[in-house]
Amino acid sequence: MALHGGNVYKAGKELNMPHDKLVDFSANINPLGFPDVVRKIIISRIDDIIHYPDPDQAELKKNAAEYYGVNPENILPGNGSVELINIIMEALKPSKVLIFSPTFSEYARSCRSRGIKVELVDMTKNDCGWDIELVRKMENVICKNSMIIICNPNNPTGKLASKEEITCLLEILQYRKSFLLLDEAFMDFVINSQTLIKDVEKHKNLIILRSLTKVFALPGLRIGFAAGNRELIQKLEELKDPWNINTFAGLAGCEVLKEKSYIDMTRKFISQEKEYLWNKLSDINGLLPFYPEANFVFVKIARGVKSGALADKLKTYGILIRQCGDFDFLDDTYFRVAVRKREENEMLINALTSIYN
Repeated sequence: MALHGGNVYKAGKELNMPHDKLVDFSANINPLGFPDVVRKIIISRIDDIIHYPDPDQAELKKNAAEYYGVNPENILPGNGSVELINIIMEALKPSKVLIFSPTFSEYARSCRSRGIKVELVDMTKNDCGWDIELVRKMENVICKNSMIIICNPNNPTGKLASKEEITCLLEILQYRKSFLLLDEAFMDFVINSQTLIKDVEKHKNLIILRSLTKVFALPGLRIGFAAGNRELIQKLEELKDPWNINTFAGLAGCEVLKEKSYIDMTRKFISQEKEYLWNKLSDINGLLPFYPEANFVFVKIARGVKSGALADKLKTYGILIRQCGDFDFLDDTYFRVAVRKREENEMLINALTSIYN
């Protein structure tokens, strides 16, 4: 079973304490919480639970299209990114998938469960980042109907690739008659966005994943989108479950996409707090944090307590972190922490300082 952050229920049982009393740095969710409109829409529409959800989700597609700057025909809503990854693999059945790693484990998991050949490309030799030179070194292994998967900004490293470099990759893949799956789940946190979502119609080999889970703090509702050219989206739509978006996910998704002031406030808040957290982590002897482009910080342990023991020690403070030893090409000298509110970030820094100093 793949491991992920955010399992507060399991941790609460282990520590014999209410899960909502834990400070969860293991999941990269907006610390400001969901917009007020979410609670209002669920309460006001609670009676709709007796009906099946809208299978077409036309309003959600329309609002998402306006938010991302594409046409509704370019959008497929999904029950989180994982459902969409599975649909994409089922629809395209690539001959081989190259995954730039370490990264989100569900890409490889989805491929392997379908017998699709997976080739992992080690980014640790490139300072844990992606650039076009990595592709050029291995261009000859890109065959017809293969696929490259890139998470941008990448999870767990927080590295961001420029859209110019991604566009160069698209041209290579178009020549090779292959696909690019570009996961932009954390792009909403990036002030200088490098998204390519407005280009999906002109690139028939491009599929982009976006998520409402992280930026709108809605992991329990499970809402994500695949964006692509119309023909490709129609092909994916034929494989989805009829009611893959539940009633409240559809209603809440429609409303949060209109919350421009909330998005602006989030980006400003995350920008300030990630600078604070990164600087404070940098001051702790033995820790080497990578500069974050998203709403989390990836940390290398240069000396002292390794990530497994560290996670156990921090649990005694009621703090959860994401150990990264289960990511490909990483070991127990890496961990990841989300950017949270100042008092919570201070709590983490104080705990880490007491452990490493």
